Amino acid sequence: MNFKKISLILCVLFISASMFTIHSESVMADTTTNVTFADISKNHEAYEEINYLVNLGVIQGYFVNGKRVFGPNESVTREQVAKMVVVASGNKPLVVNKSSFSDVTVGTEMSGYIERAIQLGFFSTNTQGKFLPKKAITRDEMSYVLTKAFKLDTSEYENLDSPFADVSITNPYVKYVNTIYYNGITNGSGKNYLPNNTVTRAHFSLFVARAKNEKYRLELPVKGTSVPDTKEVIGLVKVTTDGLNIRKTSDSASSTNIVGTVNKGGKLSVYAVEDKWLKVTYKGAFAYIYKQYAQFLDADGNEIGPVQKEVTSNGAINLYVKPTSSAKIIQTIKANEKLPVYKTAGGYHLTQVNGLPGYIVANNTTETGKEEQPDPTPPTTPPTASGDVLGRATVGNLNVRSEANATSTVLFKLNKGDSVKVNEIKGYWANIEYNGKTGYVHKSYLKLLNQNGKPLQNRIIILDPGHGGKDPGTVLGSYAEKNITLKVGTLVKQKLENAGAKVYMTRTGDTYPTLQDRVDFTNANYGEIFVSVHVNSATSTAAAGTETYYSISTGDMHQEDIDLGTFVNNQIVNNLNMKNRGVKQYPYYVVNNMAIPSILVELGFLTNDEDRQKMTNDENKFADAIYNGILQYYQKQ
Repeated sequence: MNFKKISLILCVLFISASMFTIHSESVMADTTTNVTFADISKNHEAYEEINYLVNLGVIQGYFVNGKRVFGPNESVTREQVAKMVVVASGNKPLVVNKSSFSDVTVGTEMSGYIERAIQLGFFSTNTQGKFLPKKAITRDEMSYVLTKAFKLDTSEYENLDSPFADVSITNPYVKYVNTIYYNGITNGSGKNYLPNNTVTRAHFSLFVARAKNEKYRLELPVKGTSVPDTKEVIGLVKVTTDGLNIRKTSDSASSTNIVGTVNKGGKLSVYAVEDKWLKVTYKGAFAYIYKQYAQFLDADGNEIGPVQKEVTSNGAINLYVKPTSSAKIIQTIKANEKLPVYKTAGGYHLTQVNGLPGYIVANNTTETGKEEQPDPTPPTTPPTASGDVLGRATVGNLNVRSEANATSTVLFKLNKGDSVKVNEIKGYWANIEYNGKTGYVHKSYLKLLNQNGKPLQNRIIILDPGHGGKDPGTVLGSYAEKNITLKVGTLVKQKLENAGAKVYMTRTGDTYPTLQDRVDFTNANYGEIFVSVHVNSATSTAAAGTETYYSISTGDMHQEDIDLGTFVNNQIVNNLNMKNRGVKQYPYYVVNNMAIPSILVELGFLTNDEDRQKMTNDENKFADAIYNGILQYYQKQ
């Protein structure tokens, strides 16, 4: 009897052990090797990406008639998206006692993933207390989810029109669509993005794999080359009639050039006014519509409204696309021009010139019928200034105040190019003397020039080695942009400090300050110029050379950017025999958000053999070139 019991126990243990082993092997097969789906062949466009996600535990598929299938052509639902991005982003389900949504049951598998996705901000909104878990996600919603889940930086795409014909600049998802497009996650469908279409399970797997791992990303598009350059937009119009023809050319004599139509209320970005035609974009290419059937809107997409008053330009002033001096300049308005004012906000008047709306700096105008009070006893000739440090005004109409703050009384104003004696500097305020009068000026609008033969002494210079930490920048083999920029930046710092400058670096190790962190760091240290160092890359190994970027900033300050950028760019090109790609304007976040002279230098292309050899072997030469460029800038009086 005892023997039979023992035999029975041993038999049960053996069977149990066998079942555990089989189960363990099955799990391992699901998570560490390629899983075979009956409906995914090795030739399927998403085969590699699907298996990559299987190995991460992101997807498992399901069984139909004993066969494991994936359902590649089925629409992916909101609950499935929640689970996939929570797992792929390295997070776990959130256990809650009460559901946040009336249509999600606590305790179900999907509940925890939905709650976690909402907690992390992966979904933008819910509808009247519902999550709609079984509803297929749309492509515009998908752009938001991927951007948030994988922490893609949207800052470069805030003010860009979409490269797709069916996503307008006023679309609430436009910056997220731009972000996944320019990060190589999707390239849309031809010239369209199809924002309201649903997404198949196979396509969403492609997008998640690309967002998670750069290995799977598409060839990165270059802003402004694959489509008309959105930085050149001069306005926004609303169509006033149904069935307005959109033509490939500005010619109404034939119907062969009609490429589409747009109905009343449709909005289009305008690139030029050509007689009776407006040059717009349609399906990623330039096109034309009749001007008489379109109404210009303000920068926010609202109607312009009635005239409120009339002003006169005090001098030659710029007309901007948006109420900021970093926006595109549409044209320059001559002095003494009378201009209608429709709205005033943030120090800018909305006006129209030759039927084209734009924004002008309010302080550069005088209301018609009111005379501007002149400065007391203005000098007939620009006075000379002397002292250890001189300041040259880099903008016109510069306020000189009674105290070191932006709210004190304006004593008088400086013209662009006026030289002043700098008595003392505290923080961002300089106590200056001009034509026998003293006051305070924000030093961001003065180029500080030492007169002691040491141009760099005590000048406060901010160096910004691009990328860092979790953001390696462009990578090729063992070479990473973040390491090159840090080494070059550190060498530049040493050279500047040896010349007496006060130098601060946005990072001194392998850390990741955000773009806004870099701006804040500059302001906190009272920077006087800002130089950001980067490394370029391209899909073509033939792309090579050095290029330097600046952004149009307050008033006429951009001329200082151009000077600084030209000196640095030319030094690198000449001293390292680099191809000269020029000094260019582009609103990169760090240079676009500075009030001081700021440039972003692309040393060369990591993807080009010759450039790479120089950047990884001649770092000191690059540092010498940047140092000498900065020195030249300060030597220019």
